[in-house]
Amino acid sequence: MLLTDLISEVQRKTGRNIILFQQLEGLLKYVLTFREVDGHISELQDIIEFKKASIGKQTMGQLVGQFTENKNQNESIRSADDHKEPHISFKFWIDNEDFYLNKKESLSKLVQERNKLVHHLLLDLDLKSIDSCELISKRLDIQCEHIRSEIKATQSFIKALTNCRKTMSEFISSDVYKKELIIQLLRLNSLVLLLAKIAKETARKDGWTLLNSATSLLKKHEPEEWDLLRKSTEYKSLKSLMLKTELFEFSEEKTSKGGIRVLYKLKTDSALAYA
Repeated sequence: MLLTDLISEVQRKTGRNIILFQQLEGLLKYVLTFREVDGHISELQDIIEFKKASIGKQTMGQLVGQFTENKNQNESIRSADDHKEPHISFKFWIDNEDFYLNKKESLSKLVQERNKLVHHLLLDLDLKSIDSCELISKRLDIQCEHIRSEIKATQSFIKALTNCRKTMSEFISSDVYKKELIIQLLRLNSLVLLLAKIAKETARKDGWTLLNSATSLLKKHEPEEWDLLRKSTEYKSLKSLMLKTELFEFSEEKTSKGGIRVLYKLKTDSALAYA
């Protein structure tokens, strides 16, 4: 091959690899934008746009550093400080330390190669030498295979991430989620929280609490919420509200005068949750 042809081939392969590096950077930016999302529903779009803008300014080295962090698997999902609206926390990572160690080694090597390609290629390339051009051409081919391998691996990562996001989205749209959301919101009602506290602190030796006694405490400590409940068209009684939460179980017993009184207590799993 003529020297002029070799030079053209090196230039072509250099451009090819730079484009591949940019493709890999774009994939890493996508992962870092959507791998972890945390916030109230009304804030999510702004949060994502802010992350896109921030990540878009980062170098490939910074992207690789964030992508290969494996701290997420040891962190719990943050709970919202308030309950004014639904709060979503989504995190995706591979629970395998070796995976991140291998990725860190492989991608860090690519970062070095990318910087060398962009900034220092001419230091190693003698455009007057056939041997030099052939050597660089072979190196560029080896580098190309490495980049493509990481692109393919990152695309697989994104596919798994996308599938998880799709599954979460489908679940949020389902009737099961809507029912669970209603239950969780009801469990945060101040009356329900107080009922759980009363059941824990004032229960009889047999574990049961008189609902009438609890009702008196609700009227005293949560008068506004009690009035709202009385005016509610959705719940005909305090017991109907309690049943909706699926937190409590009920019993009845006869009084000394032949009447019936209602007793309640937290279900076993609920008692653990409110401990």
